[in-house]
Amino acid sequence: MINIDAEIFSEFKCKADKCQHSCCKGWEIDIDEDTLDYYKSLDTELGNEIRQNIHEGEDTFFKLTSDERCPFLKDNGLCKLIEELGEDALCDICRLHPRFYEDINDYSLAGVGLSCEKAAELLFEKTSLNFIICDSQKVVSFTELLELLEIDISKVSLKLSDMIPDYLDEAKIERILDIFYITEPIDSNWKNEVLLIKKSFKEYLNKLNNMKSINDQNNHDDMEDSDSSKNLDDKKLDVKKFELIYQYILFRQLELIEEYGLQKIIDYAIYSIIFIMLYANSFHDDIEAVRRWSEQIEYNEDNIVIILNELD
Repeated sequence: MINIDAEIFSEFKCKADKCQHSCCKGWEIDIDEDTLDYYKSLDTELGNEIRQNIHEGEDTFFKLTSDERCPFLKDNGLCKLIEELGEDALCDICRLHPRFYEDINDYSLAGVGLSCEKAAELLFEKTSLNFIICDSQKVVSFTELLELLEIDISKVSLKLSDMIPDYLDEAKIERILDIFYITEPIDSNWKNEVLLIKKSFKEYLNKLNNMKSINDQNNHDDMEDSDSSKNLDDKKLDVKKFELIYQYILFRQLELIEEYGLQKIIDYAIYSIIFIMLYANSFHDDIEAVRRWSEQIEYNEDNIVIILNELD
């Protein structure tokens, strides 16, 4: 196997107490067998505390508190287990999150999931989506990665500003929002947030709806109206800043191409990025839009399948 890491995989470092959306809240924290054996071997007061907070059964996990926090998440946002035992004491899911791994052909790919705000921040800081071949430390672009994987995606399909105009009509946006509404909600706020977007998306859609004409005018240098030129640049920026997010969503689901076909994965990525853009417009936070989409969709395989099946 040849190991290839997304560039942000090697750059990722948990924000710990600086994180606004701790992964130690609201998520079931499964405990793997090796770590469970280690916890059972601890003949200390902390060992007793750990064992008292474990549910054992068909699934083994930490019992969350009444406000859905890990029992070892301190009020200062730091982990008691790390402070007292070190990172090696963490169960696999805590040690690895938000990292993910997938195998395609002879390649093992690694990345970080976008439900983590730090991962989203790193991606927004990039000007290109790059990957590192671990053995040689050679940096390759997403296009070059696809060539290595023998996945034939046209350059047009990788350029969000070229792809998105065909999806920007009112009926299609309504359909996209309806699909996201029927996904299994991660919490009680999800459906209300989608309904709020449905009430307010038309003005934003009008802002983006002339993207084809923007692309056409981009080939001309004789625009005399500076205000018009600025408006066009603003519209292009709305799409451009999400292009790497779009490509990264494609990257995350490359392994599903064989099962669902390339066009469905492209549509899934386009639907997702449109939802993210609409969410960001409604709630005025690009990073939170990506993070919120990811925890609802990207981290729920059933929801990914719901969207892919609705693309029929």
